[in-house]
Amino acid sequence: MWTTLYVVPVLFALLLYKLFVVPRSLAHIPRVSVIAQLKSYIAGESEDQRIKRLILPFANENGHPIVLGWIFGIWIVHVMDYKIGQAALKDRAWVRQLPPQDLMLWKFVGQANVAFTIGDVWRRHSRIVIKALSGSPPFADFSLMAHKLFSVLGSGTKTVKWDELSQQVTLDILGTTVLGHDFEAIKNPDSPFARGYRHVMHALTEPPYVFLPFLDKYFPRRDVEQEAQNLRKIFSQIIEYKRTHLADDLISHMISNPEFSDSELLDNVVVLFVAGHDTTSGGLASVVYYLARNPDCQAKARQEVLSVLTDGKDPTMDTVTRLPYVFACIKEAMRMNNPSNGTLPRSAAVPTQLGSYAIPPNTLMMFNISAVHHLESEFKDHDRFDPERFMVAADDNTPVAFFGLGLRQCPARNFAMWELRTVTALLLKEYEWYLPKASPHEHRVHNAFSFSTNLNLPLDLDIVFTKRQ
Repeated sequence: MWTTLYVVPVLFALLLYKLFVVPRSLAHIPRVSVIAQLKSYIAGESEDQRIKRLILPFANENGHPIVLGWIFGIWIVHVMDYKIGQAALKDRAWVRQLPPQDLMLWKFVGQANVAFTIGDVWRRHSRIVIKALSGSPPFADFSLMAHKLFSVLGSGTKTVKWDELSQQVTLDILGTTVLGHDFEAIKNPDSPFARGYRHVMHALTEPPYVFLPFLDKYFPRRDVEQEAQNLRKIFSQIIEYKRTHLADDLISHMISNPEFSDSELLDNVVVLFVAGHDTTSGGLASVVYYLARNPDCQAKARQEVLSVLTDGKDPTMDTVTRLPYVFACIKEAMRMNNPSNGTLPRSAAVPTQLGSYAIPPNTLMMFNISAVHHLESEFKDHDRFDPERFMVAADDNTPVAFFGLGLRQCPARNFAMWELRTVTALLLKEYEWYLPKASPHEHRVHNAFSFSTNLNLPLDLDIVFTKRQ
């Protein structure tokens, strides 16, 4: 009995030591307060605000290119220097690490896909997906869905929940272009598919499961599991239909490639749909938000659109490429509130260097996109929306990473940008918009809590649209 009384406190103390005390091998790296991070997670602070408040000052105020962060007992190096991150993400010694195996995520998207495979298997998946995406952008589909959006926005003045509507638009665009199937989420946002998709995606970031992923193993959420399987079944049925009805869409191109097994094809379709939906809808929500907050920029972008789209026809690649200021507005909005806060963690099995810092083997590292996009040394007045940053001739040298860097950049990044450019141009042509009075987003964007997905998705964003005469 007395032995137990001594052993239990000792074991508890060792557990606390392991959870909260930085390993000696990492003690030389500047680090964020564990207590401050713990309070942030418990309070449900959005990822972008936690980065700006706790991580970014190490770069902007102290000039540190990396900083050590803490996530419930896990230590991870945040890279905040563009060149250091670029070099690391091109170095094959740094291998992508998978999220915890108990996450609900796996039951939905699977693991045999371009997002979560590694090595030669990933290179095979990547080659097939990139080839499938190599065709001409589907401008007609982008425009068609924009016009369906206009039927919701109406012919007068209307206040809409833009964060939800942008998700519905993107859901339909991806349905038609990836699957060759229109989910009609714009017309019917409460359809079984749209409702089920929202349910599962919300569950992926639901506390406490997101902090303690093993809970899904011991206290399973049967309703979420069933909904995830229902969605996978819908994707699978669409795949089977497309096998005998091939068309000019992503899934048809992947079906035409015999290198994918049935399970690989399904996992890739699901993960491309999920990744494309949340990042693009977040980007579209942010673009409209920043143009609402900056009416002078909105007016300038609209004037450019009206000077190019003069024949009443929908955008084409030629006309879209003649809208540099619109493109600059999109890029500046994504710099300010990038859809993804950072890359998935990586680790190296051998000792490495990140700048002047020696990194021991098996250390987790992530490239912190949000921090890089807000470096004062690269973007003066980094919290100010200024599309002119991207109107300079040396645009390619601007240190931004909208879709990651290195070997594993998003394979659909060009597709996503063409979609954003087309829909934004048509919105500018047809509507003017602004924030309603007393908007919670008046001074800064407020994103949803997204610990597990690491995304910036504006939350409860109302926008007032007025049809142009």
